[in-house]
Amino acid sequence: MSHSRLISELPGDAVTAAVTLRPRALILDADRNKPWLAERSRRSAEAAGFTCVEGTHLSGPCLILRAGEVLRSPGSFRPPPAPQGKAFVAVGLPPSGEWSDFHSRHGGDYPATLPPPLCEWHATEETAQARLSGETLPPDSRIVHWQALDLARTDQRLSVYQIVTSLQHGGAEKIARDLANALPDHGAASCLVVLGKPHRGTLPPNGVVLDLSHVPRLERAGFLSKLAIAQGADVLHVHLTDADETRALAKSGIPLIATIHNSRQGWPRGWETMASGDIRLMLACSQAVEAELRESLPKIPARTVWNGIRPNQFPETPLPSTHICFTLACVANPRPQKRLDRLPAILAALRDELASRGVIKPVRLIIAGETSPRLPDAVESRAAVDREAAKFGVDLQWTEGKQPVREVLANAHALVSCSAHEGLSLAHLEALSSGRPLIACDTGGTRELAWKNPAVTLLDAEATPATFAQALADALLSPPPSAHKLIWRDFTTDNMTERVARFAKQAASFPKEPGHTLWFVTNNLAMGGAQSSLRRLAKSFHQRGLPVKAALLQEYPEHPTPGRQDLLDHGIEVFVPPPAGIIDPQEGVDLILGEMAAAPPAAVVFWNAITTHKLLLADALPFTRVHDISPGEMWFSSFERCMENPPPGLPCRVPSDYGRLLESFTVKYSAEATRAEAIGAPVMVIPNGVILPPAPRRRKKVEGPLVFGSAARISPQKRLDELIAAFRLALPDLPESVLKIAGGIETGAADYAAELFELSKDLPVEWLGETQDIGDFHAQCDVFVMISDPAGCPNASLEALASGLPVIASDVGGASEQVIDGLNGRLVPARDVSAFADAMVDLSRDAARRDAMSLAAREHIRQHFTVERMTDDYLRLFFPDAS
Repeated sequence: MSHSRLISELPGDAVTAAVTLRPRALILDADRNKPWLAERSRRSAEAAGFTCVEGTHLSGPCLILRAGEVLRSPGSFRPPPAPQGKAFVAVGLPPSGEWSDFHSRHGGDYPATLPPPLCEWHATEETAQARLSGETLPPDSRIVHWQALDLARTDQRLSVYQIVTSLQHGGAEKIARDLANALPDHGAASCLVVLGKPHRGTLPPNGVVLDLSHVPRLERAGFLSKLAIAQGADVLHVHLTDADETRALAKSGIPLIATIHNSRQGWPRGWETMASGDIRLMLACSQAVEAELRESLPKIPARTVWNGIRPNQFPETPLPSTHICFTLACVANPRPQKRLDRLPAILAALRDELASRGVIKPVRLIIAGETSPRLPDAVESRAAVDREAAKFGVDLQWTEGKQPVREVLANAHALVSCSAHEGLSLAHLEALSSGRPLIACDTGGTRELAWKNPAVTLLDAEATPATFAQALADALLSPPPSAHKLIWRDFTTDNMTERVARFAKQAASFPKEPGHTLWFVTNNLAMGGAQSSLRRLAKSFHQRGLPVKAALLQEYPEHPTPGRQDLLDHGIEVFVPPPAGIIDPQEGVDLILGEMAAAPPAAVVFWNAITTHKLLLADALPFTRVHDISPGEMWFSSFERCMENPPPGLPCRVPSDYGRLLESFTVKYSAEATRAEAIGAPVMVIPNGVILPPAPRRRKKVEGPLVFGSAARISPQKRLDELIAAFRLALPDLPESVLKIAGGIETGAADYAAELFELSKDLPVEWLGETQDIGDFHAQCDVFVMISDPAGCPNASLEALASGLPVIASDVGGASEQVIDGLNGRLVPARDVSAFADAMVDLSRDAARRDAMSLAAREHIRQHFTVERMTDDYLRLFFPDAS
């Protein structure tokens, strides 16, 4: 009797006790970067009646199963009878490999020296512990091959089942078939599963198809679930299945994702009732569909994966001659939502419109589609079109699937579509790829094809035949430039499959509940205020016992910067892939995602990171809260440049596309919050924080010149040329003074540094270079001076105020929230060198005033800008559910 049957026959109060008696299984050698392998084996072991345990301390009979392996017939497993008085081990064999070779040499009765464990049943914990520790089993052990433990053929790749309701002529069916065929090119194994029989002509498969159309409809989900576990499927990807069947498949425990191929009017039956526990991830074929999913099912993660075609199958071809006639094409199967019955009136109106422009030529229409006799609404749709064609006396031809779409498009001058709702039409992609203009209703994802695309004309869904006729006449008489390159940029099968492979891997890798690690993603930990703030925050979280990791985008793994070494010295792990510029952004992102799979995030925080990497990462993390921390003006200018040419295939073209991927967007000062609202994510204001020294660190009163100090890396953004100009202008009215500047030369700024050195060579200016001890530098200064543009919430001025230095700053960014004019320093208009010079002279003349400002400076930091306050603010943001 199987364990599952035994439990089902026990009385209710005995079930709990019986579960504890289930034999145990240990999944061996789990790969932290490929967690789906261990999950695959866990499902197999549990289907065979085992309880999976962690650790290596076992008791009683147990199964050892290497991660990634699955039992060929888990539902029929029975423990082998153990001989009395002997250590007993039963072994399952793989289809090939070291154990198969070992078996061919020894037969089914093995010696005590064995290959490494793959699949073994141990009657006692003593032999299991020996195998786990690499010891040889006792010489009198009985070790046999047990067929019930034999393994299915699997590999290390993610295994994704593409499940579609039927393999008939249709867009969704083509997508499922193409994904099954293309996923192996993107690192995933794949299987195409067809659940039912077609209503229209059968779509030819490209490879092996698992046909379940012979299985009764109510049984096929259970049948497929058992088969998928036995064959080691890691993800089930469904297309067109209704809510009930989708839920039934989800009960397998295999992560399930679904592609939604239509606008809400065309969703599978009951889809609006889906809940977060029913499905892991929804993939929308267009951003328009994703928006509807987010509105109707806000608790289920959703991402857009644009439909794609193979450009070589629809190459650009010259427009046919217009000497004899104009030919329009419509590619659609007759269904009510396609509104094909409007086409005859449009064709008649076009004939009149052309005549009004002095063009007297026949106009004909070819409809490439099939009428399913088993669908009454399809038959009626076809009949309605024929009635309208007779009424308006237009030339209309049906292909009924007997002419390839590629040929239809090659012979057409334009594609016309008046669908009431769409997902993202493959026919539209195919026409544009072929170099044909598209005139279509602005429904579903069609607008997404019009981005920078003059070949697409969008009309209102209720546009009149006359309006259609005017747009068609314009396209026929003055054809727009071909848009094939735009389609090949974003809407290819390769782009689509790569995204599906990545999301499938995320679904199989990330746990259902958020992880525990707070991940920071930043460019580097070299010099700079943003980097200093990040290090302070990371160390503060770490000191509070929160797991923290950082990923760096622009450092070399073998050359740690002092900032990176600082985090490592404090016990914070840092992952450093090859830097951006050495590898492709997507490759770097994928490496980071692999590390995150090994340490699942509680949240991911972008802190001064490259925009392209942020877009790719935020998109690829549907199960994770993602926060973006703005460093000020540089964030916005970099973002705007990237959005002009976003990564190919990424549905992120306007700021709000990115904002939808974020949990929050944080700015460093209040005035920036209004601008940030354009991102579309919830906006938070969290200023930087610094460590407040126990006592002031400004220069003690000694003889000698008055010291103005500035700490800034040498970069044009810091406008040190203006600071030198202000110092030169103020110098005649200053007491004996010196300007000390601490900061290294930023990469690429050597020429600017040379200009600065030349500007200051006749002035009392000291260039101190990079400093590792800012407190020591402050102790040399009387007044801190800062001209910087752009600036968010500059750390240099905060650190100076914390040290008790009066600060003269230009009114840029968040400086006005730090420097209160006349209280703890002087705030002068931006880019006003003369006003800055006057402020330097003003503070030089009154030592008592500088002393009062010193006290006010430290108090202002204590009240508003401590690292403790910053940490608390971010703690509430990143962990809103924490008590």
